Amino acid sequence: MISPLFTTIVIVAGFIFVFMKITSEKPGDGIRSFRERERRADSTLKQPLDNLPFIQVPLDSIPSPEPAINEKCAALLAELNALAGKKIVNLTGISNTDLKLTYGAPNLPILTEYDQNFTSLCMDLHELGCEYKLTGHEDEAITTFNVAVNVGTDISGTYTTLAEMYAEKGLYVEIQRLINCADNIRSLTRTSTIKKLQNILDSHTSAVIKLSGDETSSQPDPDSILPADILDILETVPYKSSDQT
Repeated sequence: MISPLFTTIVIVAGFIFVFMKITSEKPGDGIRSFRERERRADSTLKQPLDNLPFIQVPLDSIPSPEPAINEKCAALLAELNALAGKKIVNLTGISNTDLKLTYGAPNLPILTEYDQNFTSLCMDLHELGCEYKLTGHEDEAITTFNVAVNVGTDISGTYTTLAEMYAEKGLYVEIQRLINCADNIRSLTRTSTIKKLQNILDSHTSAVIKLSGDETSSQPDPDSILPADILDILETVPYKSSDQT
């Protein structure tokens, strides 16, 4: 007769064997698959870049008061003008391996440059918008932040700063628009940015609702009306004689 203890040991040993086999095979398969994709990517020939979604710097839409508000604004505007002469592409969220597979390994350096130009564009627009806001030029700040949103920036601060400015003006529909725009972000900041925007929207709209409720509750409680108050009310009621028909 087989001992129950022996049977238990065999079963446990079997589970351990299967578990070790699974865990030892999966990482190996993943590494082999990655190396194979990388090998194919490195051997991919150079492809045309004509179909890339190039971004034009909308200089006409960027506020640029003359003379410049301060030296920092002047420097940022100069950088934006310089970027207008370069090729810009938003490649956020696309791995180098995928870029090489699609456009060829020889194009990776130039693609990296295009993507870095996009990062510079977003950073310059964000800093310019913040500087306009800091110096009290709110209209210029809002316009600049919106330019950044329109080119597809993934800088969370651009969205949240603009949302706070809209909230102060009671433009809650615009905050919802920003949430919709942020949903297109391809970087890891997407989820956190949407959450921050939703919190801004919820906090300000709930405050408005509360304020509205406070105004309603400010009406006098009938139980708290004093006799003198009743006399004042009666005096406002037109007198009607009992013999009037």
